[in-house]
Amino acid sequence: MKRRYFVMDLAKCIGCFNCLHACKDEHVGNDWSPVTLPQMLHGEYWLTTTEHVRGQHPMVDVAYLTEPCNHCERALCVEGGQGAIYRREDGIVIIDPVKAKGMGDLSALCPYGKITYNSDLGVSQKCTFCAHLLDEGWEQPRCVQACPLPGAWETRYCEPEEMAAEAGRDGLAFAHPELAFTGPSVYYKNLHRLNSMFVGGTVVRQEAGRDTCFFGCLVVLTEGEREIGRQETDEWGEFKFDGLRSGRYTVSVSAGGFAPLESVVELRDGRESLYLGILRPEEAHQEQVGL
Repeated sequence: MKRRYFVMDLAKCIGCFNCLHACKDEHVGNDWSPVTLPQMLHGEYWLTTTEHVRGQHPMVDVAYLTEPCNHCERALCVEGGQGAIYRREDGIVIIDPVKAKGMGDLSALCPYGKITYNSDLGVSQKCTFCAHLLDEGWEQPRCVQACPLPGAWETRYCEPEEMAAEAGRDGLAFAHPELAFTGPSVYYKNLHRLNSMFVGGTVVRQEAGRDTCFFGCLVVLTEGEREIGRQETDEWGEFKFDGLRSGRYTVSVSAGGFAPLESVVELRDGRESLYLGILRPEEAHQEQVGL
C-alpha cells in the first residue's frame, strides 16, 4: 500500500526556515479537528532545523537538518498511546486531539523527540503531514510547499518498495540510523555533510613573482596503501575530499615541472574537518648540461 514520505537534500537546504514559518502559519490559531487542534504560537515547534558547521576559514560549509515527525511504520507512540495515537493507511501518524486530551504530556513516547505538549489546551501534538490539506486534494504539506529551492524538501507518495529502490539508488539515509527499527518515513540525501569530515586545501604557484591559483593540479588522497580518491584543483586552486571518517591520511600534490608535495593529516572523532591552508609545490630544478 502506498505510503507518504519526506525527502530532504542537505546539499540544497539553505536554512531559510520557510518550512518552520509555514507550519506556524498553517496551524497557529487554526483548528483542524479531527486531525489536530491549534498549535501554540510560542514554545511549540512541530519541525526543527539545526545548523551544523564543518571546516575552518576560508573553507567552511554549513548543513541544515530539518526534522519533522518521522511517521514511523512501527511507531512507538502508537504502541504506547493507549488508543490516542493511530496510523492511517497512508502511513501518517495522528494524535487524536479528543482522546489525547487529559492524558498529559506524551512526549516521552517518541524516541525522536517530535511530540510536543500544548499547555494552553492540555493536549499533546505533533506534525500531521498536513493531513487535513492532503485529504482535500493538496499534493504537498505546507512546509514543502514553502521551500524555495527545488529538490531541497520534497515528498513521495509511493509503495515502500519504490521508496527503498530510490533510497538505494540515490544514497538516501535516515538521520538516526540507530532508530531505523521504527521504520521512519523521513529520508535524507547528502547526509555526509552532517556525519562525516572533509580534508581540503588551496594550491598556489609563483607566476611573475606573485602567488597564482594552481588550476588543474593533481591531488591524491590515500589511507595507508589504499587510494581514497583523486581530483584536480579547480579555478581557485582548491581541492576537497569529503565523506571521510576518523583516520590517518596522506594528501599528495603533484604537477608536471613541480616537485611532489605530501601532507599527512589525522582526522579524529568529533567530526572536525581540516583545511590544510595554502600549499606551494616548488618548481623542480633541472641540471644544465653543457656540451
